[in-house]
Amino acid sequence: MNIRNFAIIAHVDHGKSTLADRLLELTGVVSRDKHEDQLLDRNPISRERGITIKLAPVRMQYPVLSSTLNVSRGTEYDEYILNLIDTPGHVDFSYEVERTLACVEGAILLVDATKGIQAQTIAHAYKAISQNLTIISVVNKIDSPQAQVEKTVSSLSNFLGIDPQTITKISAKNGTNVEILLNQIVKEVPSPGVPGGVHPRGDLGWHIGSESAQALIFDSYYDPYRGVIAFVRVFGGSLSKGQKVKLHATNNEFIIDEVGVFSPDLIASSSLSSGEIGYVVTKLKDIHLVTVGDTMSDPQASSPLSGYKKVKPMIFSSVFSTDEDALSELTMGLEKLSLNDSALTYEPVKSNALGTGFRVGFLGLLHADVVRERLEREFKVNVILTPPTVEYIQNERSQYLEPIAKVSVVVPSRYIGEVTRVANSSRGVFEHMDNPTDNAVITYTMPLMDLISGFFDTLKTVTSGYGSLDWELSGYQVVEVDKMEILLNDNPVNELSRYVIKDNSFQVGREICKKLKKLIPRQQYEVKIQAKFRGKIIASERVSPLRKDVTAKLYGGDRTRKDKLLKQQKKGKKLMKQVGTVEIPKEAFLRLFVKED
Repeated sequence: MNIRNFAIIAHVDHGKSTLADRLLELTGVVSRDKHEDQLLDRNPISRERGITIKLAPVRMQYPVLSSTLNVSRGTEYDEYILNLIDTPGHVDFSYEVERTLACVEGAILLVDATKGIQAQTIAHAYKAISQNLTIISVVNKIDSPQAQVEKTVSSLSNFLGIDPQTITKISAKNGTNVEILLNQIVKEVPSPGVPGGVHPRGDLGWHIGSESAQALIFDSYYDPYRGVIAFVRVFGGSLSKGQKVKLHATNNEFIIDEVGVFSPDLIASSSLSSGEIGYVVTKLKDIHLVTVGDTMSDPQASSPLSGYKKVKPMIFSSVFSTDEDALSELTMGLEKLSLNDSALTYEPVKSNALGTGFRVGFLGLLHADVVRERLEREFKVNVILTPPTVEYIQNERSQYLEPIAKVSVVVPSRYIGEVTRVANSSRGVFEHMDNPTDNAVITYTMPLMDLISGFFDTLKTVTSGYGSLDWELSGYQVVEVDKMEILLNDNPVNELSRYVIKDNSFQVGREICKKLKKLIPRQQYEVKIQAKFRGKIIASERVSPLRKDVTAKLYGGDRTRKDKLLKQQKKGKKLMKQVGTVEIPKEAFLRLFVKED
């Protein structure tokens, strides 16, 4: 089969999308002078932030001279179909990479010559190796004055245990050696297989080209006119318009309305055969019926494809609209975002202060921020996110268990001391360190709550931006934790309450009260801010009231007249304090739990 399915994997900002642009130009999908940069990064948030936050598939056709592939057919050309999936590089979106790697046979491991191997380079490489993918190692940005090409090549060859001569050196920006890389993809990435054969990765239990249709859903989105559109990799049989298929997770059957490929826009085709990557228009209006990671197959198929597991959210935050009348828009926004974001979960919650909202699960802080921005931009809903937290569980002894992360930090050796200090302050436990004389790889176990509460931002600060990290959930440990309530004028505000570690309760309580004092505007009455932990007030602050000079209108006269007005003002403020609602601005929720240096 003249099909090559591959992905580009790398740490964030190492040049994945720029390389994808050059590949699209060389294969004639787009013209260099007629498209904008980072063509596959179509989300405006992705473009503005300069990072890929969504996987993007595209199909290319590439004629290769037979002699280039060491095939003795003279000057004949063979036409190859190249299916590329561009992937995100940030740790929060690692699940996008896992979904991609389940659909391809090869991966380009891209490393920036100006930065060297970083945390996500290592993490993505291990994922590709664990799935038996063919890895093509590439060093990018060799044209940069800051490039350390030979040092990066040496580090990469040592890390992967490969010959340095097999590493391709390119500049995705100006196209240097990209055509060589393109031919390397055709030569080295395995074909998806032959009809009736076993998948070249061997151990996943997938059989290629069987008569029974089998396809993995690796992404999807909702179209208001055509329903759910599923992105699929076909592993057996074929899919075509009018064919009846089944979704295994929901046991739902439907008739395919259209199939096609990505070029990079949706281009309809007659069918999708085994080994191909494309899309299926389902016409289904219920977005919950199509689950990313599910198998689409013939109705009589009894079992789904193996080798794929559903991702779980790691942190949680409550999301409320600033306008109570926009609840339906918020609900619809979360429903549509969850369709093509399999890690996003949500359930309704009720708040006395903020009304009806949703408890939403995210993969990390960047993931949460991107979802917030998409809700505001795409669905015109202004939202408030309460402080993020993790999910504590109780064992049979009624003990609380907190999630623990295995954290790998990659940092120049001169910053090892600073990283150690930051990790210790975040309850990190040192495990081991590799390569201490160059770019050190330091592994810690750390409570997930401490990791998301500013560790990464602090790491970037103390390492002048050179530090990077990757993490994964490694288990749970017993912790002495309880709920801290925040009281405003003796009334608990659930949105500001959180679970805290006993040993940190006094410090956290003081920090919250001090921050709230700065963030809550002055009222006509005094605002009392208190932190309550295990029945005791452990911290307190007050916001003094605004003073209105009620005696300004008096000119002379008896002192008792002034005293009477001041006494009436005092009674009025006391009543306002009893019945008044403290105004909490949106910024208080957004900034409350941001760590300060």
